[in-house]
Amino acid sequence: MHLQIWDASQQFHGVLSTGDYSPNEDLHPNQTSYSNQTNVDTKLKEGENTKHDQITEPAPYKVVQTFAAKLRQSHAKNAAPIELVPPRHTTKQGLPAVIYDMEDFMTKLAVDCKYTLIGKFSSTIPEVELIRMSFIMQTQLNGGGGGVNIAHYNARHVFIDLDNELDYNTVWTQQRMTIEGKLMIIQTWTPNFRLEEETPIVPIWVLLPSLPWHCFKKEFITPLLSSVGKVLYLDSASIKRTRASMAKVKVQVDLTKARPRHVWIGFDEEDLTIGRWLLIEYENIPPYCEYCRHQGHMIEECNFKIRDEEFKSRKELEIET
Repeated sequence: MHLQIWDASQQFHGVLSTGDYSPNEDLHPNQTSYSNQTNVDTKLKEGENTKHDQITEPAPYKVVQTFAAKLRQSHAKNAAPIELVPPRHTTKQGLPAVIYDMEDFMTKLAVDCKYTLIGKFSSTIPEVELIRMSFIMQTQLNGGGGGVNIAHYNARHVFIDLDNELDYNTVWTQQRMTIEGKLMIIQTWTPNFRLEEETPIVPIWVLLPSLPWHCFKKEFITPLLSSVGKVLYLDSASIKRTRASMAKVKVQVDLTKARPRHVWIGFDEEDLTIGRWLLIEYENIPPYCEYCRHQGHMIEECNFKIRDEEFKSRKELEIET
């Protein structure tokens, strides 16, 4: 049954189903039935609940071995164990202190860092991958690109790990490189490396005038110059024997230690009169300041030392007055 709706002006507004009509409601042709809307809302909510029920069940857990886990496993399998002297535990100024054996710290723990160098940039470093590519192209490493690992340290330093002595000596003795238009100073790494200091360990040329001709060999020169430093290699003229007047040797020296000017070549430990003196000359020794521990100047020229002494003098004057 349908009802025709008329207003007071006898204008026809439409036909409504009796199921939608209620005498207590003001009907309008554009008004939607509340009961119908309630039914629709209920169905929508039921649909949403059904979807929600379908996705609430958690996915099954899977154990996946990550790259990091595989790396740890490989390292644990291949790494040679290091036997250290058990450290002693104590305190200093109320804080924990662990006392290690000096030999362990300086030698045993550093065995896999013997071919490590420090790259120090004059300004902010380029991206590490760009450093690595440029480094490999410039150095032509004996071990290939796989023989070097470059690790970011901070905004101006990188650590360079090489895997053989030949590449290490070749790169280190260059002393500097230009990478992506930026100067990188190359320094050797030591267990005592500190960011605020520069190492006194540097490679320099050592000259041996009048060295006997048959002694132009690394096997002879290495112990001969042990009081000077570690022999790295002979120069090309010494290897090819095209210069008889002297041997020229690249030696790793400590700038803080005294360097002898002569060495005795003897043949009888009981009779040191048998033998000869050999002159030792040094080429282009870089200055090193033991006060601020930086290369480039001597202690008497150190601005830090001059500043500190002036500050100390002012303090002493203030106390006296």
